Amino acid sequence: MALYEFEGKKPLVPPDSFVHPQAVLIGDVKIGHECLIAPGASIRADFGPVVIGDRCSIQDNAVIHVFPGSIVTIGDDVTIAHSVLIHDAQIKSRCVIGMGSILLFNVICEENVFVSAGSLIQKDMHIPAGKNVLGNPAVITHDVTDKQKLTAKAGIDYYRDLCKKYLATMKEIK
Repeated sequence: MALYEFEGKKPLVPPDSFVHPQAVLIGDVKIGHECLIAPGASIRADFGPVVIGDRCSIQDNAVIHVFPGSIVTIGDDVTIAHSVLIHDAQIKSRCVIGMGSILLFNVICEENVFVSAGSLIQKDMHIPAGKNVLGNPAVITHDVTDKQKLTAKAGIDYYRDLCKKYLATMKEIK
């Protein structure tokens, strides 16, 4: 794991979570249980803390950063898809943040929010619980469907299982 202390603050990763060796965690980062942090993910908590709940997946090339005096919080059972950029957002439990999305300063995603792939969530947007957003700039398009909720739950289960497999079987080949 590429974990770096910064100004006396160290990333905290429980033994049942997997951080890929090519992911980078710097400073005041706290990872919950059964999380998977994929290759290329960058979680930089040099200006403030990043707190990630249980059973989250932070996928390939996701970037999470904090503005001075702020905090990033990600609840339980959240999927942060490939190449997502999060800066100073609050993401509550059971959200799905689609591939390539950007969440800017002071965004709040209440529980069960779905951000469609490629969306730009502008500064200070507050997305109510159970809403789907889409676009650049993002707008609320509909209520999250039962099918979307089931798909999200299945994704969490897949990534929990993948986390366990990585912990048990991944080896560098030289």
